[in-house]
Amino acid sequence: FSSPSVTVPAGGTATVDVTITPATGTTNGQYGGYIVFTPTGGGQVYRVPFAGFVGDYQGIVHMPPTSFGFPWLARLVGETYYKQTDGAVFTLQGDDIPYFLVHFDHQVRRFRIEIYEAGTNKYWRRAYSQDFLPRNSTTTSFFAFPFDGLTFSGDPLVGNTIILPNGSYYAVLRALKALGDPNNEAHWETWTSPVFVIDRNAS
Repeated sequence: FSSPSVTVPAGGTATVDVTITPATGTTNGQYGGYIVFTPTGGGQVYRVPFAGFVGDYQGIVHMPPTSFGFPWLARLVGETYYKQTDGAVFTLQGDDIPYFLVHFDHQVRRFRIEIYEAGTNKYWRRAYSQDFLPRNSTTTSFFAFPFDGLTFSGDPLVGNTIILPNGSYYAVLRALKALGDPNNEAHWETWTSPVFVIDRNAS
C-alpha cells in the first residue's frame, strides 16, 4: 500500500495505490482475493476484489493435436467417423458429405470454416461462423461440423447462400482464442484440411 491509511473528507475522495505481487504458478492458473477497507471508527467495511492469471492467456492452445490427431476431414458411415485423406470424393447425397472434426481444449471466442478451391485458392466464402463455443468435456471428445456444399456471404439467414459446383476444395478452420482480438492474426489458430472432391454424379 502506498499509505497505511487514508483520510476521506465528507463528500470527498482519497487515493491509495495498491501493488499486488502476481502468483508464479501453476501456469495457466488463477489467483485472487480482496482489498479490504475498514473504517477506524467503525462503520461499513468495503471489499474490492482482484484476480489474476498466471502466464499468457493468449498462449493457451485451443485446437491442440489429440491422441486421435484431430482436426480431421471425415466421412460418417453409420455411427462411425472415418478419417479421410487427399482426394476423398463426396456426392453430397444423403449422408455422403464431408465432416470436419475438431477438439477444443479451451473455450473459443469465434469459430469459422472457410472453403477454398484447390489449385486456384479461390475463396468460396464461409461454411460456418459461430461465436462462443465451449470446450470439449474430455480429452478425446470432439465437435463434428457437417458440410453440405453450401457457403454464405454475409448473413446466411437472408439468402446469401452459394452452391459450390463440382470440383476440388479444401477447408481452413479458424478459431479465435478467448478474449482474442479478431484483427490480430496471432490470436487465431488455423488448420487446413486435406483436399476433398465434390462430385454429385459419382456413384
